[in-house]
Amino acid sequence: MTTTVVPGLLEQLRRMPDDAFTRLQYLAPQVGCFNGCAMCSQGAGRDIWSLTQEGLTGLFTALAGVAAERSLAIASGRIHRPGVVFPYLDNDIGSYPHLDHYAQLARDVLGVKLRISTVGYSRHSARLAAMHQHLVKEFTGAFDGIRFSVTPYTLGFTGRFGVDRQAYIEDLAAALRTYRPLLDVLGHGATTAACELRFAPLVGIGELTDARIDGHHVLATGPHLLISHERTDGELPETVIESLDEPLYSEPGAPYLHITSDIAPPTAATVQAALTGTLSVPHRARTVRLHRFSNADGPYFAADPNFHPDGTFTALHLYPATAVRPNSGYTDATRPLLNTLLAHKRAHGLGRRDEFAHATGADVATVLQALTAQADELQPIDRAAAAHLCEQIHPQVAAYAAALERAGYPPRMFFSRTFTIDTGQIVNQGRAEKLFRGLTGTNGEPMTPLEERDFGRASLSALRGPIWRMAPLPLAPTGRLPLAVTGKKNPATSAPSLLVEELDPCHLSPVMRTTGRRLRRHTLALPDGWIEHTSMAQGRTLFALPGLLAEPRATG
Repeated sequence: MTTTVVPGLLEQLRRMPDDAFTRLQYLAPQVGCFNGCAMCSQGAGRDIWSLTQEGLTGLFTALAGVAAERSLAIASGRIHRPGVVFPYLDNDIGSYPHLDHYAQLARDVLGVKLRISTVGYSRHSARLAAMHQHLVKEFTGAFDGIRFSVTPYTLGFTGRFGVDRQAYIEDLAAALRTYRPLLDVLGHGATTAACELRFAPLVGIGELTDARIDGHHVLATGPHLLISHERTDGELPETVIESLDEPLYSEPGAPYLHITSDIAPPTAATVQAALTGTLSVPHRARTVRLHRFSNADGPYFAADPNFHPDGTFTALHLYPATAVRPNSGYTDATRPLLNTLLAHKRAHGLGRRDEFAHATGADVATVLQALTAQADELQPIDRAAAAHLCEQIHPQVAAYAAALERAGYPPRMFFSRTFTIDTGQIVNQGRAEKLFRGLTGTNGEPMTPLEERDFGRASLSALRGPIWRMAPLPLAPTGRLPLAVTGKKNPATSAPSLLVEELDPCHLSPVMRTTGRRLRRHTLALPDGWIEHTSMAQGRTLFALPGLLAEPRATG
């Protein structure tokens, strides 16, 4: 391998603090993303600026040289995946044409492994297809983990602006087929190799009734009516997370009757009929444990916020409007795919953690039919949930199932708890804020107890401490570009530059949310020719995103 030594870059890196090397986590060779996901957690820009192969070699060689001078090991100082770098943040690394070279440099020069996350890539790009095949064949040992992210927001899945959902499914299948040997070697699991499904949130906006009716505490919004089992004149105590592992809550939650019905208003007559089991309108009734939590937007309620003992998940969150939170309403965070997979396994005598080794294509079809049947059952009592199942959940699950089948994966993988991971609704990060339609007023603020556990103030992420990121910056002759082009994280520059910044691990922001303290940020000059720009139009021509048709589909 030819080694490129750039004295100017070496001198700049020598001025960086030790933890910029030892706590480096995101070593991204590009910024920007063509996929345009509406829920993008990082607000990526639509154009891409990438390190060339020469730039990649030069940067990694310089990093290794300075680290060796100080006897530092890259990425060794983190408790989360020490010795591993992530080549993504506000980009999709699957479309980076030099990823195989990155893997070689990571292994041979930096002495680290890499974890990647991608929505896939176009099988029509001969360059990308060959690169990924080479990567899997030659650099399996360079990987710590890989995640295929299956969402309804990537441009290919939406079918908008000249892309095609069927083409996206075929592209995802091709990627899964190519990567299968690597996934099998890594071993399936959320931290190693898996497909993670993220779903659109089921959001309802409307007045939240919070009242005492006949001595019972009553909450109601949309089709959801919650009635305390016991008469009470006090407020629910606030619940906080006392332990992250379970999680363990400070309060057990109070028993409430949860009525789901589009035509059960929160009146005294409805409450009495519900409590006595004589409610005559179409409805569903069940007992839940209700908690009152609080976040930066104010108080909110959560019914059954954690997984049930059988592994199912049916959480409902209710939000009152506050001075910070613009709207009131709810999110129904039920996980239909997870719950249906578990129900189908139970019907075959299998436990929640058991693998369905003898699953067939007919079993997959039965799950898809069950999702449709659930929508039919919900139609008389919760039209919004029925529509969500038909328009969001079922199409996404069907596309995923089709991709697995086309990739040659056995049906048992569709049912595998270690490979097919239902992560539930998207979280409030980046551009996702607007998809919650005013139920949050603070970007990046956890909206549920599970989110609070993952990236809140007292979370697993907070325990990890600040991390560092390195990435090229958007390049323009004037140093000015619209945010839509650059994204929110990356200021445009007029000369080739590398951003080196410290980040809050919870929000991946250069400001600590808990203290408001701005973290360290440096901009390093790079040699000319180390950064190349690809516009969205050029990206389409190069098939640099999944879901593009090789030829326009005939219409008529």
